[in-house]
Amino acid sequence: MASINDVAKKAGVGVSTVSKVLNNYNNISDATRAKVLAAVEELNYVPNSIASALSSKQGKRVALVIFINNHRQAIDEINMQYLFGAMNHSKELKIEVIPVFSNLLEGKNAKEILQHFNSLRVSAVIYYGLSKEAVSYKELIDMDVFPSVVVDAPIIGPRTSYVMVDHEKAQYDIAVKMIKRHKAKRILYLAGRRDGYVTDLRMQGVVNACDELGVTMNAQYANFSEKRARELAKQHALKSDLVICASDLTAIGAVHGLKEIEEFRPVCGFDGITLLGYINYKIDTVRQDFYQVSVNAMNAVSHLLQGNPSEEILMDYELTTISYDDVIM
Repeated sequence: MASINDVAKKAGVGVSTVSKVLNNYNNISDATRAKVLAAVEELNYVPNSIASALSSKQGKRVALVIFINNHRQAIDEINMQYLFGAMNHSKELKIEVIPVFSNLLEGKNAKEILQHFNSLRVSAVIYYGLSKEAVSYKELIDMDVFPSVVVDAPIIGPRTSYVMVDHEKAQYDIAVKMIKRHKAKRILYLAGRRDGYVTDLRMQGVVNACDELGVTMNAQYANFSEKRARELAKQHALKSDLVICASDLTAIGAVHGLKEIEEFRPVCGFDGITLLGYINYKIDTVRQDFYQVSVNAMNAVSHLLQGNPSEEILMDYELTTISYDDVIM
């Protein structure tokens, strides 16, 4: 693996100049910057030592990487709760946070994302909504350049922690509750995105429930989309006794699809978002405290920045029913 000395020699500059370029100092000429970056590219240099040194001397600045789901039609309440939790708790921890939305770095490779983070002078990263298709970010996590915390993906490493509810158990619990209550023999399961970490976990939970109770399942991927769920419910719900949804937004779409075909089937969701209370139908769901999830993620990244070992943090959830009276102030 190439060292910073190799880059300096290749570019014909001093090591301090390479460090300044990688850390985006302003007092470097464009020509020198271009030579250094060309050497970095040719030698495939990953500046782990630079990032570590940067973290120690620049204080605590954490990038909050929010992955945007373009399939959602509603305002993303979950991401807002994540941001509120992190920003409010960061003041108590005396940590500076910088929101980074995934679409700004779309198409970038791991090295380019790393260079962007270095330009922001970040010391650590929290990832919200990381999917399997975000391979560049996963590569960056595996590089172990920064302490990282991943929300809703079971990724663990020497300096990588994760925070989430037990999605598999939570989906199992609500599926068993609904199947037993409605004596269902056939269910329609509207899953999330095919590339989602939580999709796999929740899918396994409902499969376990169906296997245990002798229930047949028709699983369809709704991509956490209200519109897609509405169409799938219209196509498949008549052949099922119960509709189990991997998100509340999906459940709302399923309810509207059933209304359009003038049929009733029990529907349950997952998440516990406020929007669920604004439809004329009480829906059972798994309530997560997204604000507290983000608070715990900030605590986890603070522990990592202090040199503590990585953690696997599982949070509580609640099986509940949300109605309009529950969400009005």
